[in-house]
Amino acid sequence: MTDNVLVIIGNGMASNRLLEELGTDHPYSQIHVLSDEPIAHYNRIMLSPLLADETTLEAITPHDATWYEEHRIAIHLDHAVSTIDKSAKKITCMNGNEFLYNALVFATGSRSAIPPLEGTGNRSVIGFRSMTDVDAMTERLADLEHATVIGAGLLGVEAAVGLRSRGVRVTLLHRNPVLMNRQLDETASQLLEHELIARGIDVITGATPQRLILTPAGDLAALELSKNGELITTPTQLVVFATGIIPNIELAASAGILTGRGICVNSKMETSEPNVYSLGECCEFDGTTYGLVAPIWDQAKVLARRLKTEDTDKSTLIDYIERTHLTKLKVSGLDVHSIGEFDATDDCEILDLKDLVDGIYKKLVIRNNRIIGVLCVGDVADSHWYFELMSENRDISAIRGQLILGQAYCAAA
Repeated sequence: MTDNVLVIIGNGMASNRLLEELGTDHPYSQIHVLSDEPIAHYNRIMLSPLLADETTLEAITPHDATWYEEHRIAIHLDHAVSTIDKSAKKITCMNGNEFLYNALVFATGSRSAIPPLEGTGNRSVIGFRSMTDVDAMTERLADLEHATVIGAGLLGVEAAVGLRSRGVRVTLLHRNPVLMNRQLDETASQLLEHELIARGIDVITGATPQRLILTPAGDLAALELSKNGELITTPTQLVVFATGIIPNIELAASAGILTGRGICVNSKMETSEPNVYSLGECCEFDGTTYGLVAPIWDQAKVLARRLKTEDTDKSTLIDYIERTHLTKLKVSGLDVHSIGEFDATDDCEILDLKDLVDGIYKKLVIRNNRIIGVLCVGDVADSHWYFELMSENRDISAIRGQLILGQAYCAAA
């Protein structure tokens, strides 16, 4: 096999998925994966169970050295990249090592978006994106009495639950009045809030952090927040920001590759530079950036086929397109499936079923006798069927009366 080298910058979930999609029959004599972390690839989705001491790093590390060897992959840990020479197709790492490539993939991921508030530079202020963050929280457990998690999206809720399970008193602070407002409506949020409070987590919604208060010695002492125009000071020793992500685009931008909020790609996952690609949380397609795994898995499939296919055989190639995905979450013991325009109101009908005592809530959003949105909390048995009806744009007029009760009732009717 002639030298044909693929270099992937980044060793996160997008990179790992691409390697799995490439398999062993890829055309590269060697694949180099450059990681700025000192540890092997791990499943970042499992950081919350890891924080809660429900699993181990070994258990969430999917591949061993033999797997990488069989796939002609060399993993280079502690290899943060400093410069990219596009004309020479050469990458230089901060430790001085250099790599030549025929094709290059940016899978540099993202970092926590920490707002520039007074005091956020303190060592007791962290994000929740990596093993480094989990280690920082774990190291503080022995003397940590209270932690504040800012941002009640999925990661924020999971961080709060993980810390509480380790015996820490936790306050979860969210600017929006609806928890996980990208996946839940007000009713579903109330169910989640009830579960969190039952676990001993204090929940404050409709509030905005103002500044962090430090002791004269420089230790974190309290958080000042604003709620309904009133300033409130709450003592805390650790603040975890889960208020969004920032795509890591600086390396690509410094190499002269087109960037916006992310590294700009087309439907082939190509950047503005020939033979240079991007996928995952660092990329931007048609103005959209990514934080959930489902679209990233689609991107990995598209890019793997392109990297594996000879120029003379394009019949198996596919383009990346935005699809509606069924988002599956298990939050604080609650199963949550969220699909499409679950909170739409214009020209829509709402079918719902509520059993708030048992924590069950089902909601269908209908427009022109078609399902356009689904939200299932507690009972998710029929969500895949609803997703199928929605994906196929099926007319539900004939089963509308039984639809909210599920597939079995509609089949009987």
